[in-house]
Amino acid sequence: MTNWFSLLLIVSLITFGCRPAAQERVLAEVSAADKMAILNQMEASRLGWNKGDFEQYMQVYWQSDSLCFMGLNNLTYGWDNTLRNYQKGYPTAEHRGALTYSFKRFTQLAEGCILVIGSFHLKRQMGDAEGNFSLIWKQIEGQWRIVLDHT
Repeated sequence: MTNWFSLLLIVSLITFGCRPAAQERVLAEVSAADKMAILNQMEASRLGWNKGDFEQYMQVYWQSDSLCFMGLNNLTYGWDNTLRNYQKGYPTAEHRGALTYSFKRFTQLAEGCILVIGSFHLKRQMGDAEGNFSLIWKQIEGQWRIVLDHT
């Protein structure tokens, strides 16, 4: 686990331009205000998912061709491609189900860069689905946005 975490940290810092903060702040506690801002966005996103509004769900993501989504079997780059994948993979309310999250850890990776680790659960009549995620959030133009989603 430590090797994967280290690799994820290095790749995110290089790829997404997160500037390391003062040495004592790297991998530090996330401020209550930043944590609340991210949790509020995740809740709005979750509500969008549950009503079938994928564009609302995707508002937490960086609207860029550089957005990276790492799924089980593939890498997807770009906001539009990620949106299309969600629309294709969850075409009906039965496929989509009801989404809930459980958050395990918030870690300040660098100035303006936060790692969020948690799990998701989809309650569905056709069979529940669940898994873990790690999200790299970057502060872009004053807003926290997901730049890398590993689900």
